[in-house]
Parts: sequence; structure tokens; C-alpha cells
Amino acid sequence: MFWNKVSKALKATPLYVWVIMFTVLPLLMICFYAFFEVKLTGIEFTLDYFKAAVTNLDYIKTMGLSFRHAAISTVVCLLVGYPVAYILTGVSERIRGLAVVIFLLPMWMNFLIRTYAMRALIEKGGILSGVFELIGIENGTLIGTDAAIVIGMVYNFLPFMILPIYNSLNKLDHRLVEAAQDLGANAFTVFRKVTLPLSVPGIVSGITMVFMPAVTTFVIPQMLNNKVMTIGSLIEYKFKQEVSASAVSGTGAALSMVLMVLVIISMTLVNKFDKDGEGGGFI
Repeated sequence: MFWNKVSKALKATPLYVWVIMFTVLPLLMICFYAFFEVKLTGIEFTLDYFKAAVTNLDYIKTMGLSFRHAAISTVVCLLVGYPVAYILTGVSERIRGLAVVIFLLPMWMNFLIRTYAMRALIEKGGILSGVFELIGIENGTLIGTDAAIVIGMVYNFLPFMILPIYNSLNKLDHRLVEAAQDLGANAFTVFRKVTLPLSVPGIVSGITMVFMPAVTTFVIPQMLNNKVMTIGSLIEYKFKQEVSASAVSGTGAALSMVLMVLVIISMTLVNKFDKDGEGGGFI
């Protein structure tokens, strides 16, 4: 018994090393530089960086804007992704497998390439430029608008909403649906009373997988609307431009820490709806 435990621990060693090196240590470094300043004279404890991160009005507005973009993108992904996932569960297995592969294909491409492709569609002179002009959009482009950021996020993160919901719906016990129908429930009542509640774990998982990258991304806003500063772009700017003797920005570290705490709080509130911890994941 003892040697079995030792063997299992040794097999898991690469995982532990990976988590420590690329998750635990970076987080500890962020926490360290958020509260300590490295000077030529030594290391000094300071609350200035953290105080600035939570009291500076510009930082607060930037963070609020980022959460607004992420929330809108997540809602759009849910409104589009749930019907798509629901339809997928009702088609033949052959068509279903092909559709799932089609949704997975964009995820195999580089994130930057996908964003460049979206930019080519909505920029002036792009494929959709004429359509935008017909409906009255100025200069026939969405580049430089908040709508461009939301569209870019939805385009990139929609598969992360569809697949968990599809997985949750696909595992649904159809005997419950049949029982509801036998008791006289119509299609809408069956969906409202049976299908939707049982698919909540997949919805929660999809919201988590879309909201977290959406609120922290900086590539999409920079490429589709560099007129506004999001929290991801602000943190990147701080780490690039404001470096101390340790080559690490204390303000950037403090902002990263505040953002991490806010995201954890948001996801904790969302996960309250998934009390059994059965959030649907990828297939």
C-alpha cells in the first residue's frame, strides 16, 4: 500500500513541478511585487502600488470598461451558443460530429490569426464594408468602436460557450423529458422545467470559460479598437513602460492582483448556480 502511494506520487511529480513553476511561482511573484519595492538599498514594504490600483479613478474606469465588455460578450455568447448547442443535440449523430469539428477548427488556429481575420472582415474596405455603409455605419467600418471589441470576443470565445452546453445537453436523461411530456407538458414547459435547469452546469462552465479570458484579454482591444484602454492593455503597458530596478512594475503587479481577486469573486458568484459541481466541459 505504501509503495503504491509512493508510485502514484512519483508519477504525478511532473504535474506538480509544472504547476509550481508556471502557476504558483508567477502568482507569488505578482503578490511580492505588488507589496514590496526592490531598490538599490534593499527591499521595502509598500502599500502605494495597491492603494493606487484600488483608488485611482482612471484605473477603476478602465477595469469597469473591461468588465462591461466581458459581460456583454458573455451574454451574447450565451444567447447564440445555447440555441446552437440545443440544435446540435437534436440532429443525427453524423451531422452532429461534423458540426462539433467545425466549431473546434477555429480553436486550432492561432489566436492572432483569428483576430486578424475578424479585422479583415469589419475594417474599411473589408468584405463587410459595403454592408456597413448601407445600414448607415460611418466610414463603413466598425474598427475603433466598442462593438468591434465585443464582436472580436464573441468570435474568438463562442466555441468555449457552445461546447460545455452541448456536452451538458448531450448527457441529459431523455427519460425525464418523456416523463414530462407524458404528464401533459408542452414543448416550452418541458424546456423551462426540465431541459434548462438540467443544463445549468454547462451554462455555468461556458460563462466561466468565456468571461475569464474576455475580461483579461488585451490583444483583441488593441487590434480592433486601440482608442480605449482595457485592464489587460493597461497591465501590459505598466509592465512594459514602468519598470523599477527589478524590471517589474509594482503598479502592474498590483493591478493584476486586484483583477485576479475580482475575477475569482465573479466566478464564485456564478458557480453558486452549479451547486453540485457538475459543470460541463469539453467533449
